Amino acid sequence: MDKIKITTEKAPRPGGWYSQAFRVGDIVYTAGITPNDPITQELVAPGDIVGQTEQILKNMSEILKASGSDMEHVFKTLVFVSDIDEFHKFNEVYKKYFPQDPPARSTVQIGKFNNGMVIEIEAIAIAIR
Repeated sequence: MDKIKITTEKAPRPGGWYSQAFRVGDIVYTAGITPNDPITQELVAPGDIVGQTEQILKNMSEILKASGSDMEHVFKTLVFVSDIDEFHKFNEVYKKYFPQDPPARSTVQIGKFNNGMVIEIEAIAIAIR
């Protein structure tokens, strides 16, 4: 089974030594997706979990498109938040992107991110093309 590196300019470049995603067979594994603007690479909405969740899910959609998948085929997410008390705000945005049959999900409070980032999300999806 081949491991195919996924890269798109429509999502932010990795902020460290890692890849945006890999497709292995018909499964897509993303790295932790950050709330950075894909054009400027700047953090969107510092300290705001709503704005950052929106940006992350837009970035996720682009990474999935580049891999031959889409948001409807995400079956697992792992969410890292800096403050679990903000969970309800994040969850309302998340529902808009996964309105039916939401993926299995784990959410973990990690403490502190750097420079105003408050959330990061990983996804696993089925490739459809």
